[in-house]
Amino acid sequence: MTIKRQWMLVLVISVALSVIVNSLVLSVRINRYFIDYSTENYEAHVTQVVEFSTEALSANEYTSQQLEMQLTSHLSDPITRIRLYRTDGVLLADISAVDRPMMGMMRNEMAERMLSTTAEEVDSIDIQKDGNLIGKLMITRYSSIGNSIGTQRFSLSLITNSLLSFGIVFALTFVLGYFISKRMSKDLMLTAQQAVDIDLGRESRTPQSNVLEIKTIQQSLVALQSRLMLKQTSRKKLIDELVHQTRTPLTILRTHLEGFQDGVIQFTPDEVKTCEAQIENLSSIITNMSGLIDAEKEIDHTHIIAVDISGLIRQIVAGLKAQFDKKSLALHVQSHQKIMVQTDPYQLSQAIYNLLTNAYKFTESGGTVTVSYQMAGAELMITVQDTGVGIALEDQPRVFDAYYRGSNSLNIVGDGIGLYIVKENLLKIGGSIELESTQGTGSIFTIKIPGSQY
Repeated sequence: MTIKRQWMLVLVISVALSVIVNSLVLSVRINRYFIDYSTENYEAHVTQVVEFSTEALSANEYTSQQLEMQLTSHLSDPITRIRLYRTDGVLLADISAVDRPMMGMMRNEMAERMLSTTAEEVDSIDIQKDGNLIGKLMITRYSSIGNSIGTQRFSLSLITNSLLSFGIVFALTFVLGYFISKRMSKDLMLTAQQAVDIDLGRESRTPQSNVLEIKTIQQSLVALQSRLMLKQTSRKKLIDELVHQTRTPLTILRTHLEGFQDGVIQFTPDEVKTCEAQIENLSSIITNMSGLIDAEKEIDHTHIIAVDISGLIRQIVAGLKAQFDKKSLALHVQSHQKIMVQTDPYQLSQAIYNLLTNAYKFTESGGTVTVSYQMAGAELMITVQDTGVGIALEDQPRVFDAYYRGSNSLNIVGDGIGLYIVKENLLKIGGSIELESTQGTGSIFTIKIPGSQY
């Protein structure tokens, strides 16, 4: 059974029980009150009839017709007949409910039918004055006040009204329940569709329900979708980062092989060492890629060792020199002193590679790219300066964001992840990077990493 039908069934049953119980309780209490009222009314009429009969018998001035007219006003439910006798047994007045219209609500035939099916009792009352018996009053009434015509009509009216109320409430409940259940089932169906969309990786824009429980489920699904998207985005960033990192050593190897084929480069021991370094970089990247098999595993391999900064930079520049020469770009290293620091050579060299390849892309032929380094207290500062197109002031706060491409890079091939990798790599080794740039003049990137010279 669907939730919609269950809701309707529970609602209708609850309303039906509520109306029935309420009607029964009210009927019993009101009927009891009406019977008490009828009893008091009967006793009041009897008192009035006795008083009038005493006065009429004492005065002896009323004719039978006058007596009957006066007593007729007391033929009130449950009294059905009044007879007045003198002490000698002479009947002075005899009136009955059958002999008069029933207040325009019942005809005599109906009254007679009801009277014939209802048990009656006769109350005999002695009429006395000054201690002397002057007459007898015979009052016929229903054997029980509850069996009177008025009481029966009142009970019937209560039942009729209860049934009418039940019908009206049932109809309103059915209509209201139908729309509420339709709304709830619609919200549940939309929530189910939202879960399916999340499972299939589709974007879901489900309007929030006004039902608290359904709204909570929807919010949980939205939170789950956000976590899945963040995880997917993080994995994509990681894959893109690793793919981007493979481009630099592959480009260097390809450039050196092309130079060797063209006779520009000779395979000297230094050239072989440069190519071997790029192969080691590729091996390290491929090893990191294997970590993607575990979806929850973060690749963060840092290996801190003593690094010769001068040798590291010369090796990087040597690897890129052929590529720069091919574009007619001057690549210089201004510092030559030997500095040894404790750091991760792979993370640092990848950051320097990315800065130099970035300068290569955004510097026109004939330009210059300069690398320098120095110790500043307990920090090693490495500066990469170019004479390229520069970075607009409004783009500078976001150039280190993943996939962000500034206004100066619209016509240049790239995916906007190079500088993001630089920042992430430096964070892993406790470093930072600063940018100074003027559009049309060039850019200066300064790497700062902790390390004492020794």
